[in-house]
Amino acid sequence: MLLRKAEKEEFPTVQTFYWDLIDQMEGQKDTVGWKKGIYPTDEFLKESIDNGELYVIDGSEGIIASVIVNSSWNEGYEGITWGIACPREEILVPHALGVSAKEQRRGIGKAVVKDILRMARISGKKAVRLDLLSGNEAAEKLYLSRGFRFVAEKTMYYADTGWTKYRMYEYLLEADDQAAGKDLFWKGCPGSLPDGSCRTPEETCNNPSCSARG
Repeated sequence: MLLRKAEKEEFPTVQTFYWDLIDQMEGQKDTVGWKKGIYPTDEFLKESIDNGELYVIDGSEGIIASVIVNSSWNEGYEGITWGIACPREEILVPHALGVSAKEQRRGIGKAVVKDILRMARISGKKAVRLDLLSGNEAAEKLYLSRGFRFVAEKTMYYADTGWTKYRMYEYLLEADDQAAGKDLFWKGCPGSLPDGSCRTPEETCNNPSCSARG
């Protein structure tokens, strides 16, 4: 995985990453709706780091991507006809996924989404769900390219945008795994690591359905 958990002492660096990103997004065609101190709030960032839910990717000059991953969602998610009915703890939801402007269009966003799906598989989640502010075409293209499906459009409230239309997306892990024929928890694999990666060289791995190869 490229993503790693941010450390508590990295809060100032993480905050700077998001504030710089908000500055970089000004004037862009796609609508994100983030505002300094409002979303993501300092409290949200600190709490996510403390809970081990904020992940980053490092570049040569510091953090180049960040995302918060947990099972919390806006109350507006209720009442949506999702692809599968399951309790909150079986769902993974990414928040505040951002990639530095200098690193965009280099596949970093796709790498982040790939790692999110890998985390979901390893932790036994059944689906990944998210919402995007209507008009954020770049983010929609990213998630669609990784296999997410559009579910519904709904007006929801967030502090940074007020009552606004959001587009809901979902990725079903069970359907994906059945189609790929993957045994995600193959206990006989000698190379399996706690984070879901693999220490066995691919050319010598004798488990062709290994999820770590995803």
